[in-house]
Amino acid sequence: MARFRFRLQPVLRQRELAERDEQLAVAAIERERMRLEERLRSIQLEIEGEQGEMNQIVGTGSVNPMHARAQSAAILARRSQAQRVAKELALVYKRLEKARGELAQAAMRRRSMELLRDNQLATFRREQSQAEDRAIDELAVMRATRQGENR
Repeated sequence: MARFRFRLQPVLRQRELAERDEQLAVAAIERERMRLEERLRSIQLEIEGEQGEMNQIVGTGSVNPMHARAQSAAILARRSQAQRVAKELALVYKRLEKARGELAQAAMRRRSMELLRDNQLATFRREQSQAEDRAIDELAVMRATRQGENR
């Protein structure tokens, strides 16, 4: 019995590899996004801690202006750092959106080849079934012919 061979299997394999590459690219950007989001949360917690310390300095009654100024500068530095990380995170989100689009395109190209292979396989099986039916019919005719000759 004949075996099905998809002539475009190398193309399908190449498209599977291309999709895998896109998946890896998306995963790398996702890791970067998660790292930046964690860094931003950490900075926000630091700002809250610095702000709490500032509230203690101001709430004690006798305020040391140098200490208050230093604490205020620390808060501003953390906020500036948070803004830089937030801008970097926004760029990562744009890259992630683009990479996801490219992944969707690669998946669509791979899926189109799979559909073509599935259609060709269905056609092959249908032709094989028809050939088997013809062979069985021929055997039945030959048998009937022999039985007719023996009478």
